[in-house]
Amino acid sequence: MTLWYENDSPIIAAHEFPAALIDLGCSRGLEPDKLLRGTGIFMEDFLSGCLNIKPSQCYALIRNLRQQLPGADTPFLAGHRLYPGNFGPASTALTLAPNLLEALQTLETYHRCLSPLLHPRLSVDSEFVYLYWHDCCDVSDGNSFLTDMMMTAVTSVGRLLHQRPLPWDYFLHGDIRNHEQYSVNWGSRVRPQQHISAMRLPRDIATAPSISNSASAAIIAKRQCQTQYQAIPSTGFVAHIDGLIRASIPGHISLESVADSLNMSTATFKRKLQKHHTHFQQRYDTVRKELAIEWLTRQQLDIEEIAARLHFHDSRNLRRAFKRWTGVLPSALCLPI
Repeated sequence: MTLWYENDSPIIAAHEFPAALIDLGCSRGLEPDKLLRGTGIFMEDFLSGCLNIKPSQCYALIRNLRQQLPGADTPFLAGHRLYPGNFGPASTALTLAPNLLEALQTLETYHRCLSPLLHPRLSVDSEFVYLYWHDCCDVSDGNSFLTDMMMTAVTSVGRLLHQRPLPWDYFLHGDIRNHEQYSVNWGSRVRPQQHISAMRLPRDIATAPSISNSASAAIIAKRQCQTQYQAIPSTGFVAHIDGLIRASIPGHISLESVADSLNMSTATFKRKLQKHHTHFQQRYDTVRKELAIEWLTRQQLDIEEIAARLHFHDSRNLRRAFKRWTGVLPSALCLPI
């Protein structure tokens, strides 16, 4: 079995993730055929309930939705509609989880179904639960829309499980416009210009029993998910490569070593990266940037140790690289987040 899916792999069930986008457009008076224009999808195929589409087609659908519903609230409206949705046993496992942490674990494990275009990575320490969002199968300029949509969807799951808003902290790559939409949908704990996309919640809240807890139903749903998805690639090509790089640090890694681990030639590996609108140095720098931010802000490691872990000759070279990656020096991010 292939370990990843690519941007031209027909692995997204049209009645699951894409259906939420179609339904949103239709609820706002848009014609379905216009939403599907240029995607290679026809409404009769979409309604058949057995159509699988490619991530590239899903990106085209999102571009159409953004053009025809350009309002600042569109990604938030889409996020609120996403779950529980039509995801079969994955919906059940997500929305009947005994606590939010288990729901997030379900999201991470079965993101090929629940979040096929963005890869959620869960990280837990003694105080907080973090959910990081990464490129999955394409490096697209539309990922800010996806990030807002998916963070809103997770926010809605937390509200559903506990029947109240939860005190999430939100960390975003750059500056934000339309502050009112973020305030209405996420509250006041939004931190722009953090150079990552992440959510954070106190661990004691994430592990508290949910009001909608149905342990037996959630267990059965997870087992059904295991059966349903065991023969299907679990993550996108870009996320798979980033995972290999992340797992190899602080060891040495190169384009050739990653290509070898994939059992493909370096030329084939380069072509696949190009097909997904990225290249190896971009992937390597992205992972190193993300790790540097985590180590600076969460573990509060000193810059010299981080430089050594990331294979820079000295801390000065790391500072230069960090400024190139983010536009700021590491000292700007040294406060815990």
